Amino acid sequence: MPSPRGIFRLKQVYEEQLSGNWSVKSDVWLQLPGGLTNFGTGAVETFQTGYFGGGNPSVQSTVRRVDYSNDTATTSDRGPLSLARGLLAATGNSSYGWFGGGDPGSISTVDRIDYSNDTATASVKGPLSLARDLLAATGNSSYGWFGGGLTVSTVDRIDYSNDTATASVKGPLSVARRLLAATGNSSYGYFGGGFPAGPYSTIDRVDYSNDTATASVKGPLSAGRYGLAATGNSSFGYFGGGRIPAEVSTVDRIDYSNDTATASVKGPLSLARVYFAATGSSSFGYFGGGFPGPFSTVDRIDYSNDTATASVRGPLSATRYFLAASSARANGFAAVGPSVTANVSRSGPAGYGYFGGGSGNNSRVQRIDYANDTNTAVLLGDDLSDGRDKLAATGNSSFGYFGGGRNGTVVDRVDYSNDTLSAKGNLTTPGRENLKAVGNANFGYFTGGQDSPATYRSDVDRIDYSSDTSTALDKGPLTANRAQHSATGNQSFGYLAGGTPGVGSKIERIDYSNDTATAALKGQLIAAKSYLAATGNANFGYFGGGNSRVERVDYSNDTATAVEKGPLSVARSELSATGNQNFGYWMGGTPNSNTIDRLDYSNDTTAATPKGALAVGSRLSAAVSGGEYGLPN
Repeated sequence: MPSPRGIFRLKQVYEEQLSGNWSVKSDVWLQLPGGLTNFGTGAVETFQTGYFGGGNPSVQSTVRRVDYSNDTATTSDRGPLSLARGLLAATGNSSYGWFGGGDPGSISTVDRIDYSNDTATASVKGPLSLARDLLAATGNSSYGWFGGGLTVSTVDRIDYSNDTATASVKGPLSVARRLLAATGNSSYGYFGGGFPAGPYSTIDRVDYSNDTATASVKGPLSAGRYGLAATGNSSFGYFGGGRIPAEVSTVDRIDYSNDTATASVKGPLSLARVYFAATGSSSFGYFGGGFPGPFSTVDRIDYSNDTATASVRGPLSATRYFLAASSARANGFAAVGPSVTANVSRSGPAGYGYFGGGSGNNSRVQRIDYANDTNTAVLLGDDLSDGRDKLAATGNSSFGYFGGGRNGTVVDRVDYSNDTLSAKGNLTTPGRENLKAVGNANFGYFTGGQDSPATYRSDVDRIDYSSDTSTALDKGPLTANRAQHSATGNQSFGYLAGGTPGVGSKIERIDYSNDTATAALKGQLIAAKSYLAATGNANFGYFGGGNSRVERVDYSNDTATAVEKGPLSVARSELSATGNQNFGYWMGGTPNSNTIDRLDYSNDTTAATPKGALAVGSRLSAAVSGGEYGLPN
């Protein structure tokens, strides 16, 4: 069904580049104050900065900011911490950094830095559960975990949405340790090294979804050491420097997908040092300060070339050791935080939701623009290869995949860069109905479904996005036959809930790092229901429909019963859902097949708001976006 598209094809791009009419990065990426970036007509605040705070000698409150886009310059001094201290720890999310504990005298104070207003003095928040120093911290976009200290194994969790409360005590580290380092991804925190025994080479892993348990011991560092620093992205953690007992420049890399193995030794830092701090972005790690200098040196590790010696970048504005660091972009965090979305919009792949197929053997695909979501959805010029309903969809930051459904024979891929569709490989069984899909950056999982009104399935098919013309592989099954259910997740786990009788309130979890195993039963929905839909971000899954209720699953505590949140604008079933880090969109269904509801995750007790309608109302459809599952927005 050809139609004018307003999108450049590859040949057109090439011709425009040859003629000199093609815009380059500097034409459309405009630098804004504070390290923010304007994406042409739709601005998105992308914090490209790291913050190094506190430290010795003569304890200080100064916070120094590294500008990742100009990292050869000396760091700039920003608003101070509320009090001078060293021996502290820090972590944060896309909007704020939390600096906790420290010395002199061991303190429990937690200061919060607002990245969007970083010249102000940090605000004092709820304290840690006990006063301590020589600790380490890491976290995800909703919580921060502060572990260890002078003589303790205690792990405190800060709830970013309620950060004036005293931190809650969680499951301890496997041993009491101090002078350790920590990093992690959206699902796990890794606390490594430390003193007194050894020193330690062991790494403790905190499972955010079960953080009351004692941390599990994982593959060790290449050698025992203390006074080291750590940072990383969503796939790897880098532990650098430290003392064994002499200072070293060694950098060890942990592979989160194989975390029982001994860490692999990578390119060293530019100099041997101890008692320093690290943070970074999704592409680079920055290690600053240290002893015995004391040093002001900042080393940058390039994650894409991590066997090379770290490159020396612009120094800190003063020599520091026993400092701490945070960033909006470490640990694979998305670039956009909840505090900035009200004033900015988003273009690009993660700025749209795609709704395809549906009742009446529909083959149409519609696109919702999150930045302008009061408008009617736009029909794409390309269609699915088959008209189908009762299908499923999932994807990554570049592509969305529609598979299964009544009359469906192949998996169709939508390319977010040009909105075109193409037929790809098959599921293991064609024509599977009422299945659901979920996935991460690399794989898509199509789960359950039915072959007839009374024949349900527990199969899980995995699509490899890097080889998407191949037939899907059969992976570990669900705990029971399930159809008419819903699915969402983050980059580590997929969560399925609702569906056919007997499983309608049960929630089960697929572990992507061990996907040949049977899915694990977790908490449950408040009540059994079917024909619902789900979406979410890196930390929470939202299950809505089957009635008007929306229920939230907390991935860090996924054995609990889901919590009721703001309802949809009207009760409905047979609907679809997708979204990004900040909002969830529920579309179509029975009745009200044109309705689009938006739930604001930052205010999720409020009822979802009706937005612009679908161009063609439908039910039993599927939806996908490049911004859900904790993918970068």
